[in-house]
Amino acid sequence: MPSASQPVPAQSRLVERSQPAALAGTTSFGWSHSKIQVACFVLLAVAAPAAAGFALPAPFVKWLCLGWLACVAVLMQRLSQRAHDDSVVLRVDQRGILDRRLMPRCIEWQEIEAICPIDADRNHTVDIRLRWPKNTLGETRWPVRIGALCQLGYGVPAVTISLLLLDGSVSKMVDAIARHRPDLLHAKNRPAPRAAQ
Repeated sequence: MPSASQPVPAQSRLVERSQPAALAGTTSFGWSHSKIQVACFVLLAVAAPAAAGFALPAPFVKWLCLGWLACVAVLMQRLSQRAHDDSVVLRVDQRGILDRRLMPRCIEWQEIEAICPIDADRNHTVDIRLRWPKNTLGETRWPVRIGALCQLGYGVPAVTISLLLLDGSVSKMVDAIARHRPDLLHAKNRPAPRAAQ
Protein backbone atom coordinates (compact mmCIF):
# COMPACT_ATOMS: atom_id res chain seq x y z
CA MET A 1 0.00 0.00 0.00
CA PRO A 2 1.42 3.42 -0.96
CA SER A 3 2.32 5.90 1.72
CA ALA A 4 0.36 9.11 2.22
CA SER A 5 2.96 11.05 0.23
CA GLN A 6 2.91 8.92 -2.92
CA PRO A 7 0.22 8.51 -5.58
CA VAL A 8 -1.68 5.27 -6.00
CA PRO A 9 0.14 2.87 -8.37
CA ALA A 10 -1.41 2.08 -11.75
CA GLN A 11 -2.18 -1.57 -10.86
CA SER A 12 -4.56 -0.42 -8.10
CA ARG A 13 -6.51 1.69 -10.60
CA LEU A 14 -8.66 -1.22 -11.65
CA VAL A 15 -12.23 -0.64 -12.68
CA GLU A 16 -14.66 -1.45 -9.88
CA ARG A 17 -16.58 -4.68 -10.36
CA SER A 18 -20.26 -4.87 -9.44
CA GLN A 19 -20.49 -5.97 -5.82
CA PRO A 20 -23.43 -6.59 -3.53
CA ALA A 21 -24.51 -3.39 -1.80
CA ALA A 22 -25.03 -5.20 1.50
CA LEU A 23 -21.34 -5.51 2.43
CA ALA A 24 -20.67 -4.73 6.08
CA GLY A 25 -20.05 -1.03 6.66
CA THR A 26 -21.14 -0.09 3.16
CA THR A 27 -23.54 2.79 2.53
CA SER A 28 -25.02 2.83 -0.96
CA PHE A 29 -27.13 5.36 -2.85
CA GLY A 30 -29.23 4.76 -5.95
CA TRP A 31 -31.49 6.99 -8.04
CA SER A 32 -34.51 8.33 -6.12
CA HIS A 33 -37.75 7.84 -8.06
CA SER A 34 -39.56 10.54 -6.06
CA LYS A 35 -36.81 13.13 -6.66
CA ILE A 36 -36.72 12.26 -10.38
CA GLN A 37 -40.49 12.71 -10.52
CA VAL A 38 -40.19 16.21 -9.00
CA ALA A 39 -37.44 17.04 -11.53
CA CYS A 40 -39.75 15.94 -14.36
CA PHE A 41 -42.50 18.28 -13.14
CA VAL A 42 -39.97 21.13 -13.00
CA LEU A 43 -38.92 20.38 -16.58
CA LEU A 44 -42.56 20.31 -17.64
CA ALA A 45 -43.05 23.77 -16.11
CA VAL A 46 -39.91 25.01 -17.90
CA ALA A 47 -41.22 23.65 -21.22
CA ALA A 48 -44.61 25.42 -20.97
CA PRO A 49 -43.37 28.93 -21.96
CA ALA A 50 -41.51 27.47 -24.93
CA ALA A 51 -44.65 25.70 -26.13
CA ALA A 52 -46.61 28.96 -25.78
CA GLY A 53 -43.90 30.74 -27.79
CA PHE A 54 -45.00 28.92 -30.96
CA ALA A 55 -48.08 31.16 -31.03
CA LEU A 56 -45.89 34.19 -31.72
CA PRO A 57 -45.51 35.17 -35.41
CA ALA A 58 -41.71 35.75 -35.39
CA PRO A 59 -39.79 32.83 -37.02
CA PHE A 60 -36.72 33.47 -34.85
CA VAL A 61 -38.78 33.00 -31.68
CA LYS A 62 -40.23 29.76 -33.06
CA TRP A 63 -36.72 28.38 -33.74
CA LEU A 64 -35.61 29.45 -30.27
CA CYS A 65 -38.61 27.69 -28.72
CA LEU A 66 -37.91 24.58 -30.78
CA GLY A 67 -34.31 24.47 -29.47
CA TRP A 68 -35.59 25.02 -25.94
CA LEU A 69 -38.06 22.11 -26.24
CA ALA A 70 -35.36 19.88 -27.76
CA CYS A 71 -33.13 20.51 -24.71
CA VAL A 72 -36.04 19.72 -22.38
CA ALA A 73 -36.73 16.49 -24.31
CA VAL A 74 -33.09 15.38 -23.96
CA LEU A 75 -33.16 16.07 -20.22
CA MET A 76 -36.45 14.18 -19.84
CA GLN A 77 -34.97 11.20 -21.69
CA ARG A 78 -31.96 11.17 -19.35
CA LEU A 79 -34.21 11.34 -16.29
CA SER A 80 -36.24 8.45 -17.70
CA GLN A 81 -33.06 6.36 -18.04
CA ARG A 82 -32.16 7.09 -14.42
CA ALA A 83 -35.68 6.20 -13.24
CA HIS A 84 -35.27 2.72 -14.77
CA ASP A 85 -31.74 2.19 -13.43
CA ASP A 86 -31.70 0.24 -10.13
CA SER A 87 -27.92 -0.01 -9.81
CA VAL A 88 -25.82 1.58 -7.07
CA VAL A 89 -24.68 5.05 -8.15
CA LEU A 90 -22.69 6.11 -5.08
CA ARG A 91 -21.04 3.93 -2.45
CA VAL A 92 -19.02 4.68 0.68
CA ASP A 93 -17.15 1.75 2.22
CA GLN A 94 -13.89 0.74 3.90
CA ARG A 95 -11.90 1.38 0.69
CA GLY A 96 -13.21 4.84 -0.16
CA ILE A 97 -15.89 6.59 -2.20
CA LEU A 98 -17.20 5.28 -5.51
CA ASP A 99 -19.35 7.58 -7.64
CA ARG A 100 -20.04 5.86 -10.96
CA ARG A 101 -21.12 9.17 -12.49
CA LEU A 102 -17.57 10.50 -12.10
CA MET A 103 -15.31 7.50 -12.64
CA PRO A 104 -15.46 3.70 -12.83
CA ARG A 105 -13.19 3.11 -9.83
CA CYS A 106 -13.24 4.00 -6.17
CA ILE A 107 -11.49 7.15 -4.90
CA GLU A 108 -9.48 5.51 -2.13
CA TRP A 109 -9.29 7.12 1.30
CA GLN A 110 -5.54 7.68 0.93
CA GLU A 111 -6.22 9.80 -2.20
CA ILE A 112 -8.55 12.15 -0.31
CA GLU A 113 -6.96 15.12 1.43
CA ALA A 114 -10.14 16.47 3.06
CA ILE A 115 -13.92 16.65 2.90
CA CYS A 116 -14.90 20.32 2.84
CA PRO A 117 -17.30 21.81 5.43
CA ILE A 118 -20.91 20.79 4.81
CA ASP A 119 -24.16 22.37 5.95
CA ALA A 120 -26.30 19.22 5.97
CA ASP A 121 -29.53 21.27 6.16
CA ARG A 122 -28.80 23.26 3.00
CA ASN A 123 -26.24 21.40 0.88
CA HIS A 124 -27.00 18.71 -1.66
CA THR A 125 -23.34 18.24 -2.54
CA VAL A 126 -20.15 17.03 -0.88
CA ASP A 127 -16.89 18.70 -1.98
CA ILE A 128 -13.67 16.68 -1.85
CA ARG A 129 -10.08 17.93 -1.96
CA LEU A 130 -7.67 15.34 -3.39
CA ARG A 131 -4.02 14.77 -2.45
CA TRP A 132 -2.97 14.08 -6.05
CA PRO A 133 -5.77 15.48 -8.24
CA LYS A 134 -3.97 14.94 -11.56
CA ASN A 135 -3.21 11.29 -10.77
CA THR A 136 -6.63 10.48 -9.31
CA LEU A 137 -8.62 12.11 -12.11
CA GLY A 138 -6.10 11.56 -14.91
CA GLU A 139 -7.98 8.71 -16.61
CA THR A 140 -11.50 10.13 -16.30
CA ARG A 141 -13.64 12.01 -18.83
CA TRP A 142 -12.43 15.58 -19.54
CA PRO A 143 -15.29 17.34 -17.68
CA VAL A 144 -14.20 15.46 -14.52
CA ARG A 145 -10.47 16.08 -15.17
CA ILE A 146 -11.14 19.83 -15.14
CA GLY A 147 -11.61 19.49 -11.37
CA ALA A 148 -7.92 18.63 -10.96
CA LEU A 149 -6.90 21.82 -12.77
CA CYS A 150 -9.35 23.88 -10.69
CA GLN A 151 -7.94 22.52 -7.43
CA LEU A 152 -4.33 23.06 -8.49
CA GLY A 153 -4.92 26.50 -10.03
CA TYR A 154 -7.61 28.04 -7.83
CA GLY A 155 -7.68 25.98 -4.63
CA VAL A 156 -11.29 24.84 -5.08
CA PRO A 157 -12.18 21.18 -4.39
CA ALA A 158 -11.41 18.84 -7.29
CA VAL A 159 -14.52 16.66 -6.91
CA THR A 160 -18.12 17.57 -6.12
CA ILE A 161 -20.53 14.70 -5.42
CA SER A 162 -24.20 15.58 -5.83
CA LEU A 163 -26.93 13.80 -3.90
CA LEU A 164 -29.68 15.91 -5.47
CA LEU A 165 -31.35 13.02 -7.38
CA LEU A 166 -30.13 10.17 -5.18
CA ASP A 167 -32.11 8.26 -2.56
CA GLY A 168 -30.11 9.55 0.39
CA SER A 169 -29.05 12.80 1.95
CA VAL A 170 -25.80 14.63 2.61
CA SER A 171 -26.21 13.77 6.31
CA LYS A 172 -26.28 10.06 5.48
CA MET A 173 -23.13 10.39 3.39
CA VAL A 174 -21.34 12.38 6.12
CA ASP A 175 -22.31 9.67 8.64
CA ALA A 176 -20.88 7.00 6.32
CA ILE A 177 -17.61 8.92 5.92
CA ALA A 178 -17.45 9.44 9.70
CA ARG A 179 -17.65 5.66 10.24
CA HIS A 180 -14.59 5.04 8.06
CA ARG A 181 -12.46 8.22 8.10
CA PRO A 182 -13.71 10.91 10.53
CA ASP A 183 -10.28 12.57 10.32
CA LEU A 184 -11.06 13.68 6.74
CA LEU A 185 -14.18 15.59 7.79
CA HIS A 186 -14.06 19.28 8.67
CA ALA A 187 -14.17 19.82 12.46
CA LYS A 188 -17.79 21.07 12.36
CA ASN A 189 -18.92 17.88 10.59
CA ARG A 190 -17.14 15.38 12.86
CA PRO A 191 -19.30 13.38 15.24
CA ALA A 192 -19.20 14.56 18.84
CA PRO A 193 -16.86 12.44 20.99
CA ARG A 194 -18.61 10.01 23.30
CA ALA A 195 -18.47 10.84 26.98
CA ALA A 196 -16.40 8.51 29.13
CA GLN A 197 -18.52 6.16 31.23
